[in-house]
Amino acid sequence: MNCTHCNTELPDNATFCSQCGDPIATRAIFAPDPRELQTTNRGSLLFIGCMGSVGALVMVVLLIAVTGFVVQKDWDVESILRSSQSSGNFEVGADFPLYGRTLSDEDFDWESFRGKYVLVKFTATWCGPCKIQIPVMREAYEKYHDKGLEIVSVYVRGDAETIKQSLEQEKLPWTVISEPLTEKAGQPPFGKTFGIRGVPTMLIVDKEGKVLATDTRDARLKQELKKLFDVEE
Repeated sequence: MNCTHCNTELPDNATFCSQCGDPIATRAIFAPDPRELQTTNRGSLLFIGCMGSVGALVMVVLLIAVTGFVVQKDWDVESILRSSQSSGNFEVGADFPLYGRTLSDEDFDWESFRGKYVLVKFTATWCGPCKIQIPVMREAYEKYHDKGLEIVSVYVRGDAETIKQSLEQEKLPWTVISEPLTEKAGQPPFGKTFGIRGVPTMLIVDKEGKVLATDTRDARLKQELKKLFDVEE
């Protein structure tokens, strides 16, 4: 028989081409005898198995490299891929000690929010799904702010100047915390403190500063606010 790749004449029992090294799979695939198939395909399977092992090894190395980056940045693959899935180590009923520096580089006064329901959103300037939530949040703020709703947007990563430029366009009417300014002031990043692994991460905090609801986006946010303020839509 001949090699299908380079046409080199080969013995009938060859499993690899002596000229180009290609596996001789054609004979094995069309072999009329199952025993012959097992014999002639063994070399091909070995080759494929080796290639699969190499591919798996490459994937492991890449995963380790990405994980190393993630650990270093207190951030995981979700945020690198700008996942829209909410995350964080938030337990309903647990205290939520929010801190940081505001966009004007002043200490954030979390105690001043006591007695009000607070929607907290961890976000980023580069996050598309985060931007989609802004109109929903703005509608909620206009509807419930006078009834006791506050909103705090926590912008993570990036740099303070980029965040400021982005918000000049957004013109958000609520409080904004800047993680770059927070870290500059010597306070830990929010990913390390709260286990934030992806943005947007949104939750509602009750009047005593405890987590009331998590994953509060889109329709879920409207439902939770409706329950809190008992407003018919």
